[in-house]
Formats: sequence, structure tokens, C-alpha cells
Amino acid sequence: MDEKSKGDLGIEIHDRLIHSIKKDRRRKIKRNLSTVSFILVFAIVGCLVFFKQDHIRDFFKRNEGKEVTADFLAGTLTEQNNSFSKTEPLSVGNDESKAIFLDKDKKMVLNISRLGLGEDDILNIKTGIGEVYKVELPDGSIVNLNANSNLHYAASYLKDRKLTLAGEAYFEVKSFKKDNKKVPFEVKTEQQTIQVLGTSFNVKTTGSYDETFLYEGSLNVKAVHTGKNNKLKPGNLIRVNSNQALMKSLDEGEIEEYLAWKDGFLYYDNRSLRFILEDLQKYYDFKFDRNSVPVENFTIYLARENELEELILLLDASSHSILQLNDKVLTFRK
Repeated sequence: MDEKSKGDLGIEIHDRLIHSIKKDRRRKIKRNLSTVSFILVFAIVGCLVFFKQDHIRDFFKRNEGKEVTADFLAGTLTEQNNSFSKTEPLSVGNDESKAIFLDKDKKMVLNISRLGLGEDDILNIKTGIGEVYKVELPDGSIVNLNANSNLHYAASYLKDRKLTLAGEAYFEVKSFKKDNKKVPFEVKTEQQTIQVLGTSFNVKTTGSYDETFLYEGSLNVKAVHTGKNNKLKPGNLIRVNSNQALMKSLDEGEIEEYLAWKDGFLYYDNRSLRFILEDLQKYYDFKFDRNSVPVENFTIYLARENELEELILLLDASSHSILQLNDKVLTFRK
């Protein structure tokens, strides 16, 4: 594609994407006094790394019961323990009285309370490439579970409100009391245990380190390797790996990049083309040779509702190289 054609195509696609962005890019995060919202973001390369079964049960303090897996990619519901396993198709209803149904926006909703889980059971929710699913927890909290993600939840959730997560999710957490005491909301990742004390925050894991950013409120992050508790102030970001924990502050552009996905957009602030393409693989099924990706950085908004071909054309129009997508394989040339 010549430079003039690239320029014209870039303007056309850019205008279409900008038209679809209905909110101001620098919008304030909406606050709801009855709901504490936060982001859990995990960048995963290759296969997902999930917690071993004994680690999950240790976190939930459960030794008996079965594990129920709702696999939205395979379209199956599986019950299993040490002695049996049963798999059946996921049954999707058309109204809110069903355990799994489509809402008015055609988003798949899973109402955990209607699955009939036993006290010692653990629910494992798995998603594949592309779609976002909504999970309604028994306390009224909502989890928007992103592509390539895995959420573990104990049927006794209301006792301690504990979850484990690999992948990406946006949580709308409602305040909950038991015996007139507030029950904290706790999330376990590979590197951290995060306890919500009334806050909005973002978490991202990369395999080698975890990052947690506090937008507002208060947050306690316990590093796995040291067992040390770290109290964050609004604006703080803590990076934890197997050796150390480092703290810094994020600017407005970095915050915006973390929050864009839940509104249906992907915002990359001065990110390398390789980083962008690896992130896009969470939403689209395609392959590329990581060693042949041109060394270029982009600051760009992409709308997830668009087809992969459109997003590649936009990146191609903005690149000094030529990007070509054929049979789900992306190639590059000067």
C-alpha cells in the first residue's frame, strides 16, 4: 500500500473509531456510593497459568466438595471431584430467572446463586478468546470477566468474600456486612493477596511481576515472597516480583490506559507494536512471529467492536512498515 493510500485509509478508519467513542477520553471515573469498583488486569502471554488445585482449596479453606467448571469457550458445565466427573452443555435462558441468560445487551450473564452449589463446592469460570462475560455474585457485586480469564469462587463466598483470578476482570464490589461487621473483598493472584478496604484500583500481572495501582480509597497489598503488607495511597502503583516491591505514582495517561478495556476500547500509550499485538491476541485469534515485529511505538485508541482486519489496517496505516493479515497469520515487510 502506498503512502497516500495509507494516509487516506488511516483517516477513514480513525474517524470511524473516534465516532464510536462516546465518552470524553479524559473522563472522570464515575463514583457510586453504594458500589466500590476496581479493575483487575492481567496480561498473559501464551497459555494461562492457573493455581494448582491444592493452592485454591487452601485459599478457600475447603477440603471437600466438588469443583464446578463453567467453560464458556467450550459451552459446557462440568462437575467433578476425586471420584466422579460429569459434563453437560451450558443451558442459556432468555430471562433473568435462569442461572445463565443473555441480558438486553446480548451479554452472557451467570448468576451464581442459581447454580445450586453446595457449601463446600468451588466454582471455576473459564472464558476463551474474544468475549466478555458478566458474573453476578451473591452479595450483588458484579464481575465483568474478560477474554482468556479464569475466576475461582467458593460457594461459601458470603462468609469471607474470597476469589482467585487469572486473566482480566472489572469488579463492581458492593459493601457487605455480616453480624454488623464489614466483610472485606479479597483477591488472590500468583504474586499478591489483595484486600479491598473500600477503594478503586487496577491490577496487572505479566508472569514476571504484578502491578497494583490505587485510584482512590485504601488498599493493602501483601507480597507473596516477603509476606510484607504494603499500604497504598491514591495515585500509588506498586510492582511486586519474586525479589522486591517498588512503589511509584502514575500519570493521567497511564491511568486511562488501564481503564479503557472495560468500556470496549483498547488504549495504548506509547506502546511497542509487539506489546499491542500480544495484547490483541486476548481478543482475536491470529498468529505472528514475535521476532520479526518492527520496532515501532504507537499511542492509539482501538475499538474492540471492530473486526481484527480493521484494526490491522489502522495499525498498517500508522506504521512505517507493511502489515498483512492472511489466514489468521500476520506478516511484516518494509
